[in-house]
Amino acid sequence: MRNISDIIRDDLLGEVAQPGQYIGLETNARCADVQTAEVTVAMAYPDAYTIGISHLGSQVLYHRLNDLAGVACDRAYCPLPDAEAVMRAKSVPLFGWESRAPLADFDVLGFSLSYEMCATNVLTMLDLADIPLHAADRDDAAPIVIAGDALADSPGPMADFFDLFIVGDGEEPLSQLVEIVRVAKTRGDSREAIILAAAKEIPSAYAPRFHRPHYDSAGRFAGLTDLREDVSAETQHAALKALADAPPAAAPLVPLVEGVHERVVIEIMRGCPNACRFCQAGFTRLPVRIRSVDEIVSAARNALAATGYREISLLSLSTSDYPHLDELIDRLNAEFADRHVSISLPSLRVGSQLKQLPKLTSNVRKGGLTIAAEAGSDRLRRAMNKGITEADMIDGVRAAYEAGWRSVKVYFMAGLPGETDDDLAAMVDLCKRLAQTRREVDGHPGSISASVSWFVPKPHTPMQFAPMRDAEYFFHVRRTLRDLARRSPVQFRFHWIERSGLEVVLCRGDHRVGALVEAAWRNGARFDGWNEHFNNEAWEEAFEATGLDPATFRQEIPTDAPLPWSHIHCYRSCEMLQAEYAHMREEL
Repeated sequence: MRNISDIIRDDLLGEVAQPGQYIGLETNARCADVQTAEVTVAMAYPDAYTIGISHLGSQVLYHRLNDLAGVACDRAYCPLPDAEAVMRAKSVPLFGWESRAPLADFDVLGFSLSYEMCATNVLTMLDLADIPLHAADRDDAAPIVIAGDALADSPGPMADFFDLFIVGDGEEPLSQLVEIVRVAKTRGDSREAIILAAAKEIPSAYAPRFHRPHYDSAGRFAGLTDLREDVSAETQHAALKALADAPPAAAPLVPLVEGVHERVVIEIMRGCPNACRFCQAGFTRLPVRIRSVDEIVSAARNALAATGYREISLLSLSTSDYPHLDELIDRLNAEFADRHVSISLPSLRVGSQLKQLPKLTSNVRKGGLTIAAEAGSDRLRRAMNKGITEADMIDGVRAAYEAGWRSVKVYFMAGLPGETDDDLAAMVDLCKRLAQTRREVDGHPGSISASVSWFVPKPHTPMQFAPMRDAEYFFHVRRTLRDLARRSPVQFRFHWIERSGLEVVLCRGDHRVGALVEAAWRNGARFDGWNEHFNNEAWEEAFEATGLDPATFRQEIPTDAPLPWSHIHCYRSCEMLQAEYAHMREEL
């Protein structure tokens, strides 16, 4: 493998803002020697270093792979636009942060696709690495390019660009893939043979090249045709049997420049018991698996010593549903409170658990409390299977104010099926009541910040069949909420409507969306999740060039229609999702 340290130092680092993002000398970095390793892997996160370095899933897989004998696992992130321009001007290929080896020299290049708006960054990284964008154009010298995380659950839109998708928990399938590559290299097998072996031997591996989409006379997706009798498109979502099989990192990476999270993060539970009908993570990351209190406390002890952080974040989709939370908080407080280490609970569910806040959180960091109300009315929350009521929220927030919290952030979704202007008014009324609840505690009004996102129907959920409202409706919602909240203590913030319109295309689309992503990227689309970089005109021009109509992706889908992601089998069956969608409609 090549080492381009001198080129990076001389041609890149002195030309970019915050060169610390590209140095790769973080505390606890541990990539083995890529020159002598039997298998080399680069874990790529298609967003800026400051975000990717804080992504827990990437760190988990990075440490897991570096624990394997004979494996060297490096990291890479998407260069910001200033660095991209320098790298293109001076022909600096994208590289592994620690090894300083070009990504094109690795055996495997794995992307974590956690969010739809990272799609164009994938193409930036492949192109900067001198790796052909299209899987069909790569020869034996190219790495095996794989993808996992949320977008792998509906792989159609990105299928042209990846050799393999690994769906579900990645710990065990990636270990299997490394062994396939190790054996294949000793035998001199071709790149194609490695991809075929992975598709046949790993139940959670999907190789798009062995399947062809077909469409009906109206141009609607009609299914996948297997191109080989020995490789089925049917792919099983991987699920780690026990979290003890994937211990937390004893020495997490500590970034050289400030990341979005500056704390020890420990996954205490994987999966969520609540089954909210709109939540993709809640339906795809099942079953629920928990980490023991002893393991969590030990992990916190090791990670604090290895990083110097003074905050522990207890992570899961719903931390308050962890069955031993009371004991866990007591144990952490007993060991770390005297050392001025705070504990944060980022995903508390308002309900009976939150009423225990004064008992549970005497030493928990008290910033703003976040509530995911999702809808303004109990009627809509029941339809979404969001198991909280307005009374739960009032009681929970009162307990939080009594425990020392002073501000509350409320998350809502607008555009839910069956939503009316009365439901919008209920959002504002709920926020006003939450503000007044603090007055009952200490005589001061509470500070309420309400964040409104736009409902996007997600694959593998009961609401995957639901329609998405058009932009004009969302503009109406924004005007209505601002008018109703005027001269009140409630402040509303709104997600970008144009970006949500793209999300539905990128998560519910089929293989034809790949041409749209590439056209937008060639038009200059980069960092689409960043307000300062989002270029809606690039996407509008791409829709026009490809002939795709974004409205077709917003329509309600018949529950018996073939779906571009139907071959990805998650914990809940399609029949169960269909029944849940019918129940939702009955409750509206």
